[in-house]
Amino acid sequence: MESDKFICIREKVGEQAQVVIVDLSDPTTPIRRPISAESAIMNPASKVIALKDAGKTLQIFNIEMKSKMKAHTMAEEVIFWKWISVNTVALVTETAVYHWSMEGDSLPQKMFDRHASLAGCQIINYRTDENQKWLLLIGISAQQNRVVGAMQLYSVDRKVSQPIEGHAAAFAEFKVEGNAKPSTLFCFAVRSPAGGKLHIIEVGQPAAGNQPFVKKAVDVFFPPEAQTDFPVAMQVNKLKKQVCILSSPL
Repeated sequence: MESDKFICIREKVGEQAQVVIVDLSDPTTPIRRPISAESAIMNPASKVIALKDAGKTLQIFNIEMKSKMKAHTMAEEVIFWKWISVNTVALVTETAVYHWSMEGDSLPQKMFDRHASLAGCQIINYRTDENQKWLLLIGISAQQNRVVGAMQLYSVDRKVSQPIEGHAAAFAEFKVEGNAKPSTLFCFAVRSPAGGKLHIIEVGQPAAGNQPFVKKAVDVFFPPEAQTDFPVAMQVNKLKKQVCILSSPL
């Protein structure tokens, strides 16, 4: 689930694959459509759906207008994709990350090459800050009887990547008391042999007149019955100023 407006499910009834779209404002009348695509992701705000077939072809449809908005065939297979805004889909291949805008006839734009530290990883998430100036690719792999998390943090302005060990992460805009403008914070959690940690740091230079955010690192407790758990997802509650971490067993 990537939206608080829609739930999109791909299911198979007999031999026929179909997509079921539940509009949470009208949950009793789900939309059902037969599809041949192997993956379907719903736009977070409107009745627009992106479809990916077993090959390299991507399509975006407007469900209400019953029309195809865009289509593109990638040179490489897309192994992970998600909507990162109401008008942009992120596409991850084995070698690079692309952003595909719904605007006009634009083609997917390559944002950065994947770092060697994510080679062989299963990609589980992709996050950006509000302005899409900081991009984060997250993968996991099994090593020595535990799940190791690998992240690639990329600065669009500086065009540089930083590999980080971590399993789950999120960006947040946070206004430090006394500052005129909010700071862009990068929060990430990691479960290493030494234990669990949550790190919160400011990325980029503080805005003019702002005091820098003091970085934080706190222990994340895993009870005895969750010794194989590792962080798999993170959300920031802006109203309560809380970081929520979801874990899963190996």
